[in-house]
Amino acid sequence: MPIDVLIVGAGPTGLLLASVLARYGVSLRLIDKRPHPSQTSKALSVFARTLEIFEQLGIAEAAIARGIPIAKIQLYAGGDALAQLSFQSIDAHYPFVLSLPQSETEHLLESTLEPLGVQVERSVAFTELTQTDEGIVATLRHGDDQEETCEAKWLIGCDGAGSTVRDVTGLTRPGTSLNATFDLADVQLDWDLAPDCFRVFYGDDGVAGVIPLPQNHWRLIVTVPPEAEPREEPDLDWVERAVQGRSRRPVHLSNPIWSSRFSIRQRMVDSVRQGRVLLAGDALSSHSPLGGQGMNTGLQDAYNLGWKLALVVQNQAHSTLLDTYGVERLPVSRALLTTTAWGTRFMMMQNPVLQPIRRVVMGLALRADWVEHRLVSTLSELTVHYRNSPIGQEGGGTFSQLQVGDRAPDVRLQQGNHPIRLVQVLSPQQFTLLLFTAETSAAEDLARLFQLARDGAAQFPGWVTGQVIQLGNVKAERASDQPPILLDVDGEAHRRYGVQQPSLYLIRPDGYIGYRCQSIAIETLKTYLTQVVGLTDRSQYGSRPRSLG
Repeated sequence: MPIDVLIVGAGPTGLLLASVLARYGVSLRLIDKRPHPSQTSKALSVFARTLEIFEQLGIAEAAIARGIPIAKIQLYAGGDALAQLSFQSIDAHYPFVLSLPQSETEHLLESTLEPLGVQVERSVAFTELTQTDEGIVATLRHGDDQEETCEAKWLIGCDGAGSTVRDVTGLTRPGTSLNATFDLADVQLDWDLAPDCFRVFYGDDGVAGVIPLPQNHWRLIVTVPPEAEPREEPDLDWVERAVQGRSRRPVHLSNPIWSSRFSIRQRMVDSVRQGRVLLAGDALSSHSPLGGQGMNTGLQDAYNLGWKLALVVQNQAHSTLLDTYGVERLPVSRALLTTTAWGTRFMMMQNPVLQPIRRVVMGLALRADWVEHRLVSTLSELTVHYRNSPIGQEGGGTFSQLQVGDRAPDVRLQQGNHPIRLVQVLSPQQFTLLLFTAETSAAEDLARLFQLARDGAAQFPGWVTGQVIQLGNVKAERASDQPPILLDVDGEAHRRYGVQQPSLYLIRPDGYIGYRCQSIAIETLKTYLTQVVGLTDRSQYGSRPRSLG
């Protein structure tokens, strides 16, 4: 009996995808050729949008407790402070970047699988593939060289930049080198600066980045000059001298726990899908580590793909829904490759004539509040949108804020006598129907909103849940079978969502706006879900997903 999904690669992307699918009751196997989980820090920046996902998985607080929240980035040139970027202005509950070793991130993600009955199968490598119209047959090799075949309806390659799944399916495209080499080292550091921010030092011969890590360690990221001696591993004595020279201050390194030298090679596939095989994370695209976006982007890939794949696997939607995964995520990867390549070349600039110009440009640009806000919001992945997606639709009406395809902003509400945030209300396994009252909504308007919430749940059982958001702090009367009313006491939600009359927003399971309109009728909602998303109207059958765990 074939399983629903075989996931190759148990890094952060594969772990998150497995966690999302398992919550829907999708049968899966998660394999990894490595014998053990990651033991080193590797990718360590966890940004606000990723922390919102972690909150819905129930691991955000644990992640923050294990990491170091960093609220600012300080830039230096010639040892002098040049500019500062603060995360305090971003539109999120988590106004910082979390410094958390990848080993800890993987541990937390893997902990979400245990209650769902999923275990990572280690020392199991994917080697060969056969596809049919109904699924795939994969050849797997175990650590003892024994082979087996695995039948699955879908195969997802989350196996990193050197993806075997990508190569076997013929989706690989030649990459380009940025002629940039970096030394990384996790060490203890004796110097005169506090572990309160991410510091970047621009020197005459290169750049040094210094990031605080838990347990009194620091991550050093040092650009290696082109004329440097080729080496497999960093020379820590040279790294110490480079950090000291570029920061213009005494520095002493000790107790290294991990180090690596790498060169940047960028590549991206033209298509994320080949038959019943899809790619995610670094298997889809790999790029410069500038900005720490790689792991976060892979996690967003998984969160975008997970709910769509679950709908298709459970015959709740047509498989063409999976085509929107590439439509939405490829432009994100393409933009990331472009901006990180440009930023890396700008950072690596060695021309002594151009370096002073770089310093002036950076100093002037980053003094503008709007530039700072745009940069930190982009780093936090809050500006990612799917406005051109074929499954986004305006249903009519005038809205002064946001666009369909934008991330649903997190706003403060009140449920009963208790404060609550919208992200705590949104369902990661269902479409959430947000039904807004107007300032002058009459009792009959509220009744219509409650009826639409009931109708949506009845037409698409298990896939749509409704929430009424009432402006003000006067609790309206509701029947016992109606969901609790969320109070928008200070009007923040209505302002942020641009609502002036009774309106609905439909938020996708991944937290993005799929549909909105000012027509409070089940027909418009049903038309969007069935004809645009491709969701099956199961009201006459009473069908539900197998599990919403």
